[in-house]
Amino acid sequence: MNPSTDSEPVAKRETGQSLGRSWLAGSVGIFASRISGLARDVASAWYWGATGICQAAFTVAFAVPNSLRQLFSEGAFTAAFVPMLSERLATDREEEAWQLAHRAISVQALAVTAVSLCFAAVSGILYCLGAFQGNAETRLTLRILPLLMPFAILICSAGAFSAILNSLKSFLLPSAIQITLNAVHVIAILALAWSGLTNEDFRALYIFCGATLLGGAIELLILALAARRRGYRFRFIPDWHAAEVKELCLRILPGVIGAGVMQINSLIDKAFSLYLGKAAIGAMNYSHRLVYLPVGLFAVALGTAALPALSRAQAKGDETAIVDTFNYAVRTVFFLALPCTLYLSVCGQNVIAMLFERGAFTSTATINTYWVLLFYLVGLPAFCLAKVATNPFHARKDTKTPMLVSVVCLFLNILLNAALIRPLGASGLALSTSLCSWLNVSILFTLNRKQMPAWNLRTIRQGAISLLCWAMIAATGAHLVDTALTQCFAGHSGFLFRAIAVVLSFVTASGVYLGGCFVMKMPEALAMIALLPGQRRRPL
Repeated sequence: MNPSTDSEPVAKRETGQSLGRSWLAGSVGIFASRISGLARDVASAWYWGATGICQAAFTVAFAVPNSLRQLFSEGAFTAAFVPMLSERLATDREEEAWQLAHRAISVQALAVTAVSLCFAAVSGILYCLGAFQGNAETRLTLRILPLLMPFAILICSAGAFSAILNSLKSFLLPSAIQITLNAVHVIAILALAWSGLTNEDFRALYIFCGATLLGGAIELLILALAARRRGYRFRFIPDWHAAEVKELCLRILPGVIGAGVMQINSLIDKAFSLYLGKAAIGAMNYSHRLVYLPVGLFAVALGTAALPALSRAQAKGDETAIVDTFNYAVRTVFFLALPCTLYLSVCGQNVIAMLFERGAFTSTATINTYWVLLFYLVGLPAFCLAKVATNPFHARKDTKTPMLVSVVCLFLNILLNAALIRPLGASGLALSTSLCSWLNVSILFTLNRKQMPAWNLRTIRQGAISLLCWAMIAATGAHLVDTALTQCFAGHSGFLFRAIAVVLSFVTASGVYLGGCFVMKMPEALAMIALLPGQRRRPL
């Protein structure tokens, strides 16, 4: 059955519409989080800069607990936990669901604590033994890493409560919760600047690490209270021998390996960037944050909303609902990611300058960041698609296949990093990440096509080509506006002039792209209209 025909049953149509509403709620929360994240990045760029030793050390050290969050919370844990929890809730076994949640969160907390203590101990020992004496950034990283490791425990537990709320079809608060940490970081930076501590003062860095822990604790408290209001009251039951815990661990293990491979990829990139120097670390950090703004808005929100929906459909054996949900997610990602990719390609330098170029963040840092951004943008659609391409496997409780694909991409990334770092520097590391992401998505799509014969991949390709054409036209218009305004404001480099150029070029691109898609009656654009209150959903 073709999921795009007008003869679809109403129940099937509601699957995609429900996913759209859930995605919209998640997107609103993520948009608020990303905007607050941009505010944090603006403050960080102003205070810490992009070439200082403290910013380089914090960036690398903070990546370690963040990697554990991907391993033990948002990645492998969520992929295994949400389908099991959603299956029990979908079949009216609420008591079993809560028992699973008690044991899963308890075991997760113990595991993350053990791993965090190991990282802290190894870092402390290496520092005391005088390792990396010739590299000040690495020495400082080893020094602050033990201070940041408790953040992994807090944020992983917060991720578990977010998974429970998502399974209960609550997406707004979990997606918006990062506002808390961002706000704490901004307040800490302003307080440090007011106190007179400079960005090279190690005391400022230690205070900032403490603020990070405070932000993680507040996030955990808010999510735990929200879950309690929805009927879940956590009890600490670390029962390793329970059947559901053993089942969860068996499903998590491949996901941990797969997520671990991706995090190893990220850490390898950061290790290579340490070799290139602190300026490369700053350029990669800020470009990565900018490119992941649309990834969070479109892909993370869609992936988060799609996984419980796919899991419920899988539990009921509703193959048409599975295809409809996945088709909706993929086509929506293409509709939103392609214009963002091309817009940032032509106007990214002005966007970076508007957001970050002030204080310790110089014009040279802007140029370096833009060049790295261009190579990350090669993979932006793939970064987005990867967030939804794994969902059908996880809904089928298959965490092994994405793991094996990740292993292949790991080895390719190492080879490409080694080959591209000399001719391209930090841009080569970004290009390697982009190419590996496209390989990852291509393999997952091919395997999904075999598992879902009713999913029409050819229609997806045709729609993506049409959307790409309109995105190119829109980007051309944005480039013309950006160039004209840059010439008009020649000699003026203040925030106001840059903001005018960015806003007008963005409005031009958006108007051309959306107007063209609506005039041509592209189904992706019409489906967006259907999300408005009182509108009838149009199938993709």
